[in-house]
Amino acid sequence: MRFYVPEWDDAVDSHYDFEHDELSTLNRQERDLDYIWDIFEPETTPVDGVLISREQVEETNRKAERLAQYGVYDDPVLSIPNWLPTISDCGAWGYKSLPFPPYGNEDMLDFYETLDVTVGVTIDHLVLGSGKDKGRLYLDERAFDGELNKGDIPDPITDVVDVMIEEWPEEWPSYVDEYEPTIRTDPDIEVEPFIAEDFRGDIDTVLSRLAQDSRAVYREHDAEFRYDLTLRNAREMYDLYQRRDYPFRLMVAIQGWNPDSYSKATEEVLGMGYDYLGIGGVAGSPVHDVRGIVKSVGKTIKQFEREHNTRIDSHVFGFAKTEAFETIGRSGMTSFDSASMLRSAWTGGQNYRLDNDERYDAIRVRYPSSRDDLDEAVETSLRGRETLVALRAYDTGDSIRNALESWYEQAEKVLPATREYLLEHRHDDQYDESLLQDIERAFREDFEYGRELQASFSDNLRSKLVKLLREDTPTAPVPFEEYDELLSTAVDVFEGFPHAKTVLNEPYVVSDYDRVWAIVRDYATWIGDDDLLQEYQDTLRSRPWEKCNCPICREYGVEVCIFRGNDRNRRRGFHNTRRFYDEFEEDLPKILVATQGDAAYSGYETVEDYLCDKHSSFWTQTHDLPVAEIGVLDANGVSEWWEETPSLVSFAPDRMAANVGEQAARYQHLFVHTLDGELDEEAVAAARENGCEVHTNSNPRDLRDEILEVCGQNYAASDDFVPHPPEIDTENGLDILVIDQCSGSKEIPDDAPIFGEEETLQFSREDLLARDNVPGIAARDLYTGRQQNHVKSAVRWLLRQGHDVDRYFVSAGFGLVAEDDYLPPYEVTFSSMNVSDIRERSAKLDIQKDLRHLLQEADYDVVFFTLGKDYYTSIDIDEMVQEVRSDRIGVVFNRELVEDQFDNIESIPARTEDAKEHSTIVVGLKGHYMKNFARYIDTVDTLRPETIEELCRRVEEVPPQAEFESE
Repeated sequence: MRFYVPEWDDAVDSHYDFEHDELSTLNRQERDLDYIWDIFEPETTPVDGVLISREQVEETNRKAERLAQYGVYDDPVLSIPNWLPTISDCGAWGYKSLPFPPYGNEDMLDFYETLDVTVGVTIDHLVLGSGKDKGRLYLDERAFDGELNKGDIPDPITDVVDVMIEEWPEEWPSYVDEYEPTIRTDPDIEVEPFIAEDFRGDIDTVLSRLAQDSRAVYREHDAEFRYDLTLRNAREMYDLYQRRDYPFRLMVAIQGWNPDSYSKATEEVLGMGYDYLGIGGVAGSPVHDVRGIVKSVGKTIKQFEREHNTRIDSHVFGFAKTEAFETIGRSGMTSFDSASMLRSAWTGGQNYRLDNDERYDAIRVRYPSSRDDLDEAVETSLRGRETLVALRAYDTGDSIRNALESWYEQAEKVLPATREYLLEHRHDDQYDESLLQDIERAFREDFEYGRELQASFSDNLRSKLVKLLREDTPTAPVPFEEYDELLSTAVDVFEGFPHAKTVLNEPYVVSDYDRVWAIVRDYATWIGDDDLLQEYQDTLRSRPWEKCNCPICREYGVEVCIFRGNDRNRRRGFHNTRRFYDEFEEDLPKILVATQGDAAYSGYETVEDYLCDKHSSFWTQTHDLPVAEIGVLDANGVSEWWEETPSLVSFAPDRMAANVGEQAARYQHLFVHTLDGELDEEAVAAARENGCEVHTNSNPRDLRDEILEVCGQNYAASDDFVPHPPEIDTENGLDILVIDQCSGSKEIPDDAPIFGEEETLQFSREDLLARDNVPGIAARDLYTGRQQNHVKSAVRWLLRQGHDVDRYFVSAGFGLVAEDDYLPPYEVTFSSMNVSDIRERSAKLDIQKDLRHLLQEADYDVVFFTLGKDYYTSIDIDEMVQEVRSDRIGVVFNRELVEDQFDNIESIPARTEDAKEHSTIVVGLKGHYMKNFARYIDTVDTLRPETIEELCRRVEEVPPQAEFESE
C-alpha cells in the first residue's frame, strides 16, 4: 500500500532560530521552507505520495496562480520531488454544505492537467444523510445580509429540516440548471436579502415556496441525490476523459451511507471502465464503520478482478488508523491518505508519538498573548524562557543551575543595552522606513541583543519599540521618555528573576530530573496547565526524544517535545508521521512484484495488455494480490501495470541495476518472476544495498504463495486472502481457548487473610503466597460464580471428548492467570471501577500485553471470550479479537458491533431475554452456552462462526448425561 499525505501548507522554516524563537526572515516570500519530503532522504521519507485538493490550491489567489503557472512538481515553493506521485481531488469536505459541487466535470479535468498531477479524481458530493424528518434545506448565506440573520429562521423549520447555510459561488456549473432551473446562475444579478415573510406560514407551504426560490434548494431525499450525482459525475467524467489524451490517470470517487450502498456504487463504476477507485466520505468515521465499508468494497473489487482477469487499484480517502490496517490490507486497498498523524502534534494530548501504544504529551511553553498588558507579556516571556533553558540543559545533561545563571547574566545586559542603542541609533537611516517589517528586520539584525530582547522580554515589547522607531524622526522626534516607559516596565518585572532559584533550593530537589521537574511543575501551575502535570512527568522521566532516531529528533532533541509554535509543532508532526509510517510498513509490508520484459514489450499499448498476452500465467496468479504494485521490469526499472508501454525497450544491466536500486529503496520486498528463477546480480545487489529483499521464482503459483506468506499469516490462510468466514474441520478434535473472568464469589478458607487493590498491585502473587498462613488456591477452584462453575463443567466435558482446551482468567487482582495457577485470597473486581480506572489497572497488570502474547504464540481453532462489559474493557476487546487468526474463530457475547467488522468473529446475544429462553439467569448464561457447545459440538463435522451460535443457543430436550451433569 501507499500512504499519501494531504497538502495543507505544512511547511517549516528551514533555518528557524530555536534559541530565540525567531523566524529566519520576517518576509515569508524570502523564507526557505521545508516540507516533509525536504527533511527526510528519498528512501526514508514517510509518505508515498501527496494529495492536493482544489479547495487548498485556491485558498489564496497567489497560491492558485503559482501552481497554475508551474505545476506541483516545478513550483518553487511546494517543489514536490518527481518520484512522489500526486493525487488531486475537488475537496468534497470543503463544499459539503452546498447543494451542488461548485465545479464542472470538464473544468476539473482541465484543472488536473494544469497542475500536472499523477492522478485526478472525479467530482463527488459527500453523503451526509437525508437530513431531518422533512429532509434538507440549503440557503445562500449572502441572502442574510439584510434585515434577517441566520439565527432568525423559525424553530418550526429548523426542527424538521436540516438547514445548511453557506455562501454560494458566483456561478454554478452548467449542469446545475437541469436539477434546479430556478437557482441563481447569473453572476450579474444581485442576491436579494431574505425577509421574515419568506419563512412565515405552515411548514409545507414555506418549503414549497423556498423550493422555487433562487436563493434556496430544498430536497426531501438528499442522501440519495448526492449518491446519484456522484455516480453521474463519474459517468460524464469518464466519457470526457476518454475523448482526450489527458496526461494523468483518472480515479473514480464513490460515496455511500453503509457497506451495501458503497458496494453497489463500486459495481456501477467498475462497469463504466474505471481501474482506480477511491472510497470517499469515511474521514472521521468510527473505525468499525470504515472496516465494514472497506471490507465490502474490497470483496466487490476482488470478485470483479477475478472474473475479468484485470486489476483495480483502490484508495481510502482521509483514513489512517493502525487498528484497521489488517482489514484495509486484506481487502486489497492500494493506497490511503490522512493528515491525522501530522495534525495530532498540535490538536490534543499525547501529541508526541513513538508508536500506537507509546505516546507522550509535549510540554507546553506558551507565548504571551497579544491581548496581554506589557507587564504580563514580559513575565510570561521570562517564565517561558527560563523553562526552555532548563529543558535544554536537561536534554544535554548540562547543569540546569549553571544554564539558568548563564541565561540570567545575559538577559541582565539586554535592557540597559537596548536603552543605550536606542539613544544612539533611533534616527539612523535604516529606521526611516514606512513598513514595520523593514524596521523590525533592521533592528534585530543591527542590534546585538535584538533577538534576545524578543526571546526573554517578549515580542510585545520589541514590537512596541519598533512602532516608536517608525514614528521617531530627526525632524519630529518621539520623547525618549516613551521608550523609557516601556523599558522600565520590563525592568520592574525582571527584578523578580531568576525565579527558578526558589524551587531549585527545595530540599527534595537532588537530581537533574528533580530540578527540571520542579521548574516545569512550577511553570505549568503558574500558566494554568496543572491538569497536565502527570503527563509531563511521564515525558520527562521517559525522555522519548532519545528513543527516536529520525533526523528531526536527532537534530533538535527536546525541542520536538515542546509544544510551542509552528516550527516545533509541525516538526513534531513530521516525526509522528515517520513513526506512524514505521508501523504501517511493519503491518503492511511494501511489496513490488514484476516479471521480466522482452523485446515484444513495446509492441503493446499498455503494460497490462502485454502481461495478459505474454505473461498470462504470471498475471493470473498476481493481478489480484494485495501488494503496492505489479509491473514489468526492464532497464528503466519496473513500469506499473496501468501505464503505457515504453517506446524504446532496453535491458542494459548497468541501467537496470541503477533504476531498480533507486526504485527498490521505497520497498521492503521485490518479487521478480523470471524464466529461470535468476535475476541479474547487479540489480539484486543494488536493491539489497537499499534495504529491499529480492525474491525470484520461475513458477507463478509458487511466487503467489511466497508473496502472501510475506504479507502475513492471515493472508496465507487461504488462496482467497480477502476476509471470509472460516470453516474448521472438527474430525480430529479442536484446540480451544477460553478467556474467562474472575468472580466475586470465591472459595476462601475462613481464617485466611484477604488482599485488596493496593496489595495486589504492590506485590506479586508469589510474594503474597510466600507469607505465613496464606493459602494457595488454583484459579479454577477459587472462582465459584455460576458462570465459572458452568464453564468448568464444559471444559471437562470437552477434554473427555478428545478436544484440547486451555482456560485462562482475567483477574482484576493478578492479571491474566491460567486455571491451574495458584492464587492467594483477594477481593478486587473491575465491576466496581469506572472505565479509566479499569484501563489504568489493566495496564499496570499487563493484561493486554500478556493476552496478546498468548494469542500470537498459540494456534487455537476457537477462542471464547466469556467476559462481561467491564472485563471486555480491561482487554480492549475490539483490539484483541484482531489477534485471532482470520482462519480461526473468536466468540464474544453481546458485542454485535465487533461481529459486524470481522468475518471470523461471532457475537452471541446473552441478555435477560435470552436467559429466560434457556430457563436460567443472565449471570450464568455464558456458562450455560459453553455447556451447550460442549454437549453438541460432536454433532457437526464443520465448524463455522454461525454454527457456534447455533450450538450454544440450542434449546431442546437434553438426553440424560450423568457424567456431564455430575461435574
